[in-house]
Amino acid sequence: MNTKIAVAVGMAAIFAAMLIPISTPAPAYAADVNVEMAPGASTKTTDAYSPNPVNVNVGDTVIWTNNDSPNTHTATSGTPSAGPDGKFGGTAEAPFSVTIAPRATFSYTFTEAGEFPYYCTLHPAMVGTVMVAGSTGPTEFSTTATLDGNEYVITGKSETVQSATAEIDASEAVVVTFDTDGEVELTLPKTMISGNITVQAGDETVVPEVLSENATSTTIKFTVPAGETEVDIKGTMVIPEFPVVVALILGASIAAIIGYTRFAKGSTTGFFGRV
Repeated sequence: MNTKIAVAVGMAAIFAAMLIPISTPAPAYAADVNVEMAPGASTKTTDAYSPNPVNVNVGDTVIWTNNDSPNTHTATSGTPSAGPDGKFGGTAEAPFSVTIAPRATFSYTFTEAGEFPYYCTLHPAMVGTVMVAGSTGPTEFSTTATLDGNEYVITGKSETVQSATAEIDASEAVVVTFDTDGEVELTLPKTMISGNITVQAGDETVVPEVLSENATSTTIKFTVPAGETEVDIKGTMVIPEFPVVVALILGASIAAIIGYTRFAKGSTTGFFGRV
């Protein structure tokens, strides 16, 4: 009799443990683009900064590095004829305020689209341009994960990611592989994964933002860290881990064991007529 009670308690404990959520903080991500002032830059013009023009996106950070020892330079927004315009690297009142010594760097993050000319206020022949592309809207994509003949459609959208593939690691995670890193939104069917959802990318665990949730799906938003393209999406339930029918069978079994225990305590005859 004690053995049956222990089995019932153990099965209930297993069921409860599978519902415990796990969460850790999400990392941040930013794109950096490097521009070099090569040796001899002080004697050059449009080729003093490399690459020139430099093409970036809104939100990217340009990092200028001075490799033209022993000369000091600047990367000052504006033109030699009009002077600094104050957007980055110095102002008209103090045009030499942001200098870049040999082997030093200067950086600026671009928050708006446009064409930004700049030059070296110490060597005005040195000129360059930063071309900042604006957002063109997110790209929408979809992929299908298949398990035991059943198909589960995952849809998504992103400013950087254009495609993805997915497969189901039964009872563990939904493994999604993207064509690049960056911020993504994914809509996941609840028949495939549900409950508290986390995202594992390499050694980093990301807690996604839940944008919406209904009876059939959950839409989450998270950033795939730089250099990573594959993530493991984990939830309280990942098929076929503990499907509803199994939970019902287990619940009925536990109830039957408990009922049998109570009955046996009050009777000398068991369910099957044994004394």
